[in-house]
Amino acid sequence: MHWNNPNDWKGIESREGRAAFVSQIRQKIASIPGVISVAVGTDSTPPYSGIARPVEIFGRTSSQVQEARVHLVSPEFFSTLRIPLAAGRLWDQTENARGDSVAIVNEAFVQQYWPNVNPLGQQFRMPTLKASGSIEKSSEDSFGWRQVIGVIADLRNDGVDRPAVPAVYVPYTTFMAPYAQFDIRTQGEPLALLHSVREAVQAVAPDQQVSNGVSELKDDIERDAQWTRQRLFSILFGFFSGMALILALVGLFSVVSYSVAQRTSEFGVRIALGASRRHVLWVAARVALLSVSTGITIGILIDLFLGKILAKWMENTGFGSRSLLEATLLLFLCAIAACLLPAQRAASVHPVEALRYE
Repeated sequence: MHWNNPNDWKGIESREGRAAFVSQIRQKIASIPGVISVAVGTDSTPPYSGIARPVEIFGRTSSQVQEARVHLVSPEFFSTLRIPLAAGRLWDQTENARGDSVAIVNEAFVQQYWPNVNPLGQQFRMPTLKASGSIEKSSEDSFGWRQVIGVIADLRNDGVDRPAVPAVYVPYTTFMAPYAQFDIRTQGEPLALLHSVREAVQAVAPDQQVSNGVSELKDDIERDAQWTRQRLFSILFGFFSGMALILALVGLFSVVSYSVAQRTSEFGVRIALGASRRHVLWVAARVALLSVSTGITIGILIDLFLGKILAKWMENTGFGSRSLLEATLLLFLCAIAACLLPAQRAASVHPVEALRYE
């Protein structure tokens, strides 16, 4: 949910007062039955999030521009979006109220700027993170040095088809823009609580309208052109993969069934000499299953080999282990059926008739 009403800022000049105003709205929404958690943020949700700003790494000089996506959030942001903490800790409410000196970075930030050192305790600053007009308010030391107190797992912030870029997360009270974003996690359908959310916001800000500023994160992602394109590609690849699997099953069944049917005379001789039907079925299945097992093993090895090669140029190229297991079991079942059906038919025929079979 986006809150954007600069008129409310006119009566609240101090940064602390504006932070308390936003916090009051957050607490009011959090008290709604069915709401699990509420977080405050500015442009902080995927698949595109954060504002690129230059950063200075303490003790490191570089001829290239150093920048990261800056996110102004409350400490509840990480639990609301279920972003795991890889190391360190989150800032507490006291640090959140002060807004300065602390920060959390993502793993992409660590890999780019501190690849071989422990990021916890390292320092950086963002020189441009300060208010530029009366409508904005920032703390006196918003652009000062900050200590990294935690590292979180990467969250998509540059589109659904690109890896995460370096990002930093700082308390939203550092820089109070004339708008805010509330991320709400609910127990049921999120939009079912829209009326209650509207009442909670208007209880604090009567002139604020939120009906056009509420959307589900899932819908925002699905409306993204990249996500739609990838979903279309996935459907097409899935369809053609399914067709290829069906053709493989039909071909496997036909070839194995024909090869077993060609041995009907052999089965007649075995039965005439006293072989049991179980023995005939085993003889029919043994050679075919061995060939199928060999083929499936070679196919899996090729899949693993090609997956490692493609992983150098593409993301998410691995064939899911569950899908691979399901396809393998399907091929095995098809091979068993192709072996046993003609063999069972041959074993049920009288030996004399089986010897006459051509």
